[in-house]
Amino acid sequence: FGVLQRNAGFKQLEQGIIFTGRAAGTNLPIISDNLKKITDSAISTADAMKAVAIGTSAGFSMTQLEGLTSVAKGASLALGRDMTDALDRLVRGAAKLEPEILDELGIMVRLDTTAREYAGALGKTVGELTQFEKRMAFTNAIIEQGEKKFGALNGVIEANPYSKLAATFDELLKSTIAFVDKGLGPIVGLIASNMG
Repeated sequence: FGVLQRNAGFKQLEQGIIFTGRAAGTNLPIISDNLKKITDSAISTADAMKAVAIGTSAGFSMTQLEGLTSVAKGASLALGRDMTDALDRLVRGAAKLEPEILDELGIMVRLDTTAREYAGALGKTVGELTQFEKRMAFTNAIIEQGEKKFGALNGVIEANPYSKLAATFDELLKSTIAFVDKGLGPIVGLIASNMG
C-alpha cells in the first residue's frame, strides 16, 4: 500500500510539474533531467522533480536551480553526505530564507548581510526590498559561496556509485509500479469512494 501510495504521489508531482511548466512557459521536466545530469544520476527523477517544484514555487530560475544542484553535488562529495539530502537542504534553505539549514553543508551565508549588500547595489534600503528580491539575493550568495568552496570537486571526484544505483533502482521500481497501478488504480479509486 505504501509503495503504491508513494507512486501515486510521484505521478501527481509529475503532472503538477508539467502543468506548472506549461503555465510558466518552461519545460520543467527538462530542468529535472538537467539536475539529474549535474549529479551524475545520483538523485532520482522524483527527487529532482521535488527540487524543481520547490524551487519554481520560490521563483528560482533554471540557472539558479542548476547552480544549487552543482553546489549540492560539491558539498556531498566534500562532506561525504547524501546528495539528495544536500540538494533538499540547499533548495529548502534558499526558498525559506533559512541559513540554519545550510550550516550543516558548510554554507555560511547570512540573510541580513546579503540583503544589505543587495539593497546597496540597487540603491535601496533593506526595508524596501521585497521578499522575492531577498530570496534571489540569498540564493545567488549561496551559489557563489558554494561554488568557491566546492566547485573544484565536481570535475575531479565521481558521485557515489551506490547513490547512482539507488536512484536507478528507484526509477525501475517506479516504472514497475506504474505498470501494476494501471490496472489496480481504478479499483482502488472505486473502493476509496465507496465506504460500504
